Amino acid sequence: MDAVRCLHEVDMQLDQARNYVFGPNGAGKTSLLEGAFLLGRGRSFRTRQTARLVQKGRAGLSAYAIMTGGERLGVSFLDGVLQCKINGETTRSLAELSQLLRVHVIDPSSHELIEGGPSVRRRYLDASVFHVEHHYLAEWRTYRRVLGQRNALLKRGMGGAGLDVWTRQLVATGEKIDQRRSAQVAALGQAFSGFGERLLSQPIVLEYRCGWRRGATLGEALDSSRQRDREAGFTQVGPHRADLVVQMAGQRVRDVASRGQQKLIAAALVLAQVQTLAKLLGHGGLLLIDDPAAELDSGALRRLLSQVEALRAQVMITAIAEADLPAAGAAAVFHVEQGKVKAMV
Repeated sequence: MDAVRCLHEVDMQLDQARNYVFGPNGAGKTSLLEGAFLLGRGRSFRTRQTARLVQKGRAGLSAYAIMTGGERLGVSFLDGVLQCKINGETTRSLAELSQLLRVHVIDPSSHELIEGGPSVRRRYLDASVFHVEHHYLAEWRTYRRVLGQRNALLKRGMGGAGLDVWTRQLVATGEKIDQRRSAQVAALGQAFSGFGERLLSQPIVLEYRCGWRRGATLGEALDSSRQRDREAGFTQVGPHRADLVVQMAGQRVRDVASRGQQKLIAAALVLAQVQTLAKLLGHGGLLLIDDPAAELDSGALRRLLSQVEALRAQVMITAIAEADLPAAGAAAVFHVEQGKVKAMV
């Protein structure tokens, strides 16, 4: 990894299970995690503008990894162009990267899963589905294309047979999206409730709201909303309006949970994603946790790290001080300072 923010020619031999990284603020710890995320998603978890990751004075950046199965992943960004390679062959599909390196992150922005709008939670849910249903991305793109065509007609105030054609297609594609999401929420919900109980010592519940009224099919909901859609100029019901609602003590957590509780609940969502994947595929992928000691009190931090330790996943955790990390044991430990990474013996 080179020229990712402040990093200089980083070469790390990661442990297949646990990796701990410590160093002062501004040393490059988060940049390491960004580089790892870049290899799995083709972007950073902090910004969608990859140009912002390039070290000042450098023309571009690069990241490279050899997977346990021998696959070689490479991502470079040079002169404004992102290039991704798998086993030396260029690929234009970021989905191919994600299929090989399933990467998740818990960082200070994770609380947006609770405090943010429905679109944030839909992205979380769709990523969860994609990790286990690779054709889901194509289905979602088809749905978005059909939705765009229907909205274009509505914006022009058109109805009749033309609108009927796109409405039928929207129902067909939308029902597939909803079915896959519903199945994934059922799996996530069980894992999430367990993590919530262990992290917060009280039950929390994950509820899926599909984007239209309960008890109706998508076709019926679109029929009922047809006139309102024409007046508004866009489709007001469907999977694009879905949401995940987290409840604690019968109320939405965003209304009753403290900031610390919200952070733990957001972490529980990510942990549920990893555990569900591990249960299905045998391994939960790569989990990146950025400086949890700065976000949680000592008791909450211990509970979180205890749950992470039990995961069947490769983990990278950062902290300012080595004392804030779990006991190393068989883990790989690295020290970062001024963009340089040193393995601790």
